[in-house]
Amino acid sequence: MGETQFATELTLTGLRRLCSVPTVPDLFPWDSKDSNYALHVGMYSYASGLERLCKLTIACNGYATTGKFPNLRKYSHKIGALLDAVEALSTPPSSPGPSAREAKYLVRPLDDLDPDLMGTVERFASGAGRYEHLDVLWNDDAEVNTYNDWSALAARASVSEEVRRLISLKDAMARAIGSELADDGLESSARMMMEDLELPMYVPSVGVVLSLFRKVRWVSTTLDVATYYTSEDLPILGEILSPTFVHTSADFFNYNIARFSDDAVIEEELAEVYERINVREAEMDEDDFDEMGIEK
Repeated sequence: MGETQFATELTLTGLRRLCSVPTVPDLFPWDSKDSNYALHVGMYSYASGLERLCKLTIACNGYATTGKFPNLRKYSHKIGALLDAVEALSTPPSSPGPSAREAKYLVRPLDDLDPDLMGTVERFASGAGRYEHLDVLWNDDAEVNTYNDWSALAARASVSEEVRRLISLKDAMARAIGSELADDGLESSARMMMEDLELPMYVPSVGVVLSLFRKVRWVSTTLDVATYYTSEDLPILGEILSPTFVHTSADFFNYNIARFSDDAVIEEELAEVYERINVREAEMDEDDFDEMGIEK
């Protein structure tokens, strides 16, 4: 259970962080590329989490099928080999089989970003990406390519209108909360909280993140099936995985990236809040005019 919780949180942390990676079109001329380090934070967490989920899936499926855990050392950090191994697994004979909801997620997902998408993840996981900034200090042949690879993927990624709406809603929520806190005299007290809430999300990067999520959803569903009442010695790991990963792409973004409880209710609340904000800002504009002695 603990390893599954660890892998789940690693993966989710990585996906959340990767949403805030600015790609080239989003960088203003005066911006520094120093903010690109978020890509390495996110990729490190995601690649490690996905690797662990794959190894858990292979191990638990092997135990449910043969009564023995297989040796996983040969896979090392080879993400591609791990995904191929997960794809080759058969449902354990003791398994009651997937639910209708799960069945559609048991097929290895392919999208327009493949095979470059997982090639980038494997390059990072194997060390070429993880250590590129250190390697370039001493190795003249080393290359720093992760950001360029990510930007190329982001330029090809697509995002649904529903996810775009959720991104806009998150931005509106952050502005509303910040305005209300400032009006109540809590601007300084809430500063650290607002920094997290105001962390920008870039649509192209979100598109790549959702492609990465679909790989995790497939692996997680396969692990769920392998441990769902297949052996008394295996916990039902779907209880950890399903609430986080077994969703449509839009629902995953809604619940686990934007972290909305009910986006429809949030829209209603924001409509009321923005009425107050608009009145308050109009009054502030009037005060500014008065102070400058300008007739309205």
